[in-house]
Amino acid sequence: MTTIGTGAKRGLFVVLAAAACAACARRVSPATSTEISASGPLGAIVLEAKHLDTRHIANFAEVQRTLSRGAAGDTSERESVRTTVEERLVPLAGARGGLLQISTGHYAGGDFVDTLLMQRDGLLPLSERIRYPQRRRAKEIEFHGTTLHQVNHFGDSTHSIDRQFSRPVFAFSEVDLVIRSLPFAAGYRAILPLYSEGDDSLEMDTVAVTRAPGRAWTVRFADPAIIATYVIDSTTRRITQYDVTSRLNGVRARRAMSAPDSR
Repeated sequence: MTTIGTGAKRGLFVVLAAAACAACARRVSPATSTEISASGPLGAIVLEAKHLDTRHIANFAEVQRTLSRGAAGDTSERESVRTTVEERLVPLAGARGGLLQISTGHYAGGDFVDTLLMQRDGLLPLSERIRYPQRRRAKEIEFHGTTLHQVNHFGDSTHSIDRQFSRPVFAFSEVDLVIRSLPFAAGYRAILPLYSEGDDSLEMDTVAVTRAPGRAWTVRFADPAIIATYVIDSTTRRITQYDVTSRLNGVRARRAMSAPDSR
């Protein structure tokens, strides 16, 4: 994972989750090749689109505030990022169409906009546009199943990247949606193949259901830079609580969310 302070962002989830830990170090990607094995450590499966349950997805919007605090010294909470996240059902070839996720917000480095188009069934990404207006940086990514084409813009210069994988991957910026759509069961574990828009590389991150409902599921997400805990309403599959800790220095952050707007 990379921090916003370094200028590399892995989609707006990183803005909300890890960029709040502004002191987090640049991550070392856990996958140094494009090969994805069929199973992960300890028998955890590698997640595929067919495993996801997306029946809960509908038009939705909320404001998310990331509140961070240090591990020592002044541990008072401070708002580090504020983001408006919209999920819109859109027409798309296929039985149930597509989903457009639009995230707009502001952090210490300026404004950002991330627009991600994906299939509604299975959440496979199709295209993503990321913009940092004040920093004159942008990324454009086209996903085509097991391949992608990416163009990075830095001021007046551009750099193109092509990647090929052994199976389709998810965009890191949709990780919230993917986790909300897991086939929840007590003890469920999986490896998430996530394409990091921040450092332009493949990650193989872990997710585990650590507590079954009552009224909510508790899910642990981990990569080499952060450990995050989600609490997800078992009926609506909305995230009701989110906490994250930096592995490097213990900096913590949590997400405060507005009442959802489902119009």
